[in-house]
Amino acid sequence: MATKIKRSAETQKRFERGRAAARQRVIERGIIAFRSDAEMMDLLLRVAEYKRMPYGVLARSWVMDSLRKEAQAIGIAE
Repeated sequence: MATKIKRSAETQKRFERGRAAARQRVIERGIIAFRSDAEMMDLLLRVAEYKRMPYGVLARSWVMDSLRKEAQAIGIAE
């Protein structure tokens, strides 16, 4: 779990404004990036090839399906 950092009130406000701005940029750009090992990438490419679909589309569909299930499980689904 993350360690709680003690900040002054002004520093905390600046931090929260910066985090809100960064979050908005992520929302607007709609780009998610992450690293994967070679074995995982090979498996992703092989499954995508079997399903005859681009690997990015396949990965995105998995993320979206999992995200919807998680959001429903914790009661924040739209």
